[in-house]
Amino acid sequence: MKKNKYILFIMALSVLTLLISIFMGIYFILEKENQLFEKKYSNLSNNLKEKVYALINTKRNATLAMAITLAENPRIKEALLNRDKYDLVELSDKLKEYTDFKNVWFHLVDKDGISIYRSWTQDKFDKIKNIRMDLQILYKNPHIESTISIGKYDITFKSIVPIYHNKQFLGILEIITHFNSITKSLEDSDNLESFIVVQKEFTDQLKENNFSKVFLQNLYVANISADKETLKYLEKQDLETIFDSKEYLIKDGNFIINVPISQSSKKLANFLIVKKLNTIDISEIELFKIHAFWYLTFFVVLLCTTIFLIGYFLYSKKLKELNIFLEKTVSDEISKNDEKNLALFQQNKMAAMGEMIGNIAHQWRQPLSVITTIASSLKLKKEYGVLDDKENEESLVHIIDTATYLSNTIDDFRYYFSPNNEKNLFNTKVFSTRCINMVSIDSFNKHIEIIKNIEELSVYTFENELSQVVINILNNAKDELCKVENEKERLIFIDMYKEDKSLIIKIKDSAGGIKDEIIDRIFEPYFTTKHKSKGTGIGLYMSQEIIVKHINGTIEVSNEKYTYNDKELKGALFKITVPID
Repeated sequence: MKKNKYILFIMALSVLTLLISIFMGIYFILEKENQLFEKKYSNLSNNLKEKVYALINTKRNATLAMAITLAENPRIKEALLNRDKYDLVELSDKLKEYTDFKNVWFHLVDKDGISIYRSWTQDKFDKIKNIRMDLQILYKNPHIESTISIGKYDITFKSIVPIYHNKQFLGILEIITHFNSITKSLEDSDNLESFIVVQKEFTDQLKENNFSKVFLQNLYVANISADKETLKYLEKQDLETIFDSKEYLIKDGNFIINVPISQSSKKLANFLIVKKLNTIDISEIELFKIHAFWYLTFFVVLLCTTIFLIGYFLYSKKLKELNIFLEKTVSDEISKNDEKNLALFQQNKMAAMGEMIGNIAHQWRQPLSVITTIASSLKLKKEYGVLDDKENEESLVHIIDTATYLSNTIDDFRYYFSPNNEKNLFNTKVFSTRCINMVSIDSFNKHIEIIKNIEELSVYTFENELSQVVINILNNAKDELCKVENEKERLIFIDMYKEDKSLIIKIKDSAGGIKDEIIDRIFEPYFTTKHKSKGTGIGLYMSQEIIVKHINGTIEVSNEKYTYNDKELKGALFKITVPID
């Protein structure tokens, strides 16, 4: 009788455990799936925004390069000197045939502000300077200018180059290109629809002579190839909500992001991107879900088996055998925990690698743009026969120097990710420069100033692991400084000096400090104040593990108030003490 009651008890306990395990397992799987979707969409949004800005900067630079090159053409100078007609239709046709510049407009204005040639119309000899404020300002101090502007025809890239002959100002050459090729490039490469929607305050001036003849809710759309079906969909949406969105929107099976286009802090237009959700690759999330449910099934079976075995051993009074089993289980778990700590080291390193790869992309984009601009200028000057040997040599040297710079950045990142985990002798100034280089480009884009005070020392310790800790703290400081509204108060101070037989490293920021209620917990594993998609909570935990258990040093954190440039500031101060030989 007692045996039957015990069996019923074990069965009831197994069913209850089974239901709880299934419920909790499904909840965590779905929660993790939502996190993966959020990360997927956030990464896609950031990548598309970066791509849009990169395409805009590339075309803007190419337009400027074309204007600078063409301004040196003697026939252009002759046209301004003698007010002769110089037809650039042939050049426009060649650009249309061989490049992405399908609609390039050329404009010549003489020294008195009179338009003597427009490639898009027969109108000429009007004093354009009187009706264009930008020309009135530029003529007072002629200089090269590259802008995004909205006229009576379209939103365009506009490059203006002053032309001189024997130090005498002759007038200006103005080249105007359009945004349509950018939207076409995105549509072809990323399987999406894009729209350049001009702000309402500029739409009125475009109603009569606009370039595309396309409107969305009475707002001018600049791209000729705008998809009609997607336009119909957007006509029914609340555009103000879309324009105000900072991240992305998921609506009606569509993934929508907005990229503002501005000039001199003035918002001109919104670059809308619409992508069907079913065209986004989510295979890795689906694979995770399948594997997770298989693991859940295995866990439930294993759990029920374990409960039955425990009950059996208790019922049979084989406590000794049970104790042996539990001791073995504990031993196995300890071994697994040691393996988990090793995995955490690698996980933290891989997380750093993701940020470093993003820095490489930022660090390479500008030099590559410089090489492209110089090469384009050389090609055009060669075609027009105005390239001399000295300029050709100087341009090639500039390209070689830029390529060498790119090679040096690769050496820095390769050294950081080297597998060396042994002590080595290194110079503190070289060490600090290498660490700062890992984050400096991204910090520059976010207006963060890094101030160094490094005592030059030769140090013998674990350089590779110490650099991982320093870079992790710098990245944390960078993330917090991005929240500081005043960009002039985004500061990081790095001090390195010797004290007794230790190397002291102090890293201080101006982000306002760490909240008192959590400052004692920041070295706990998995504790993070960041969004789930941006922080794992193991960075500072692993930093403490490296400094304390591997390097035999100490790491401390505190909040500090200080004065810099007559301003009262407050921030977190990390102090690392490393014993050195």
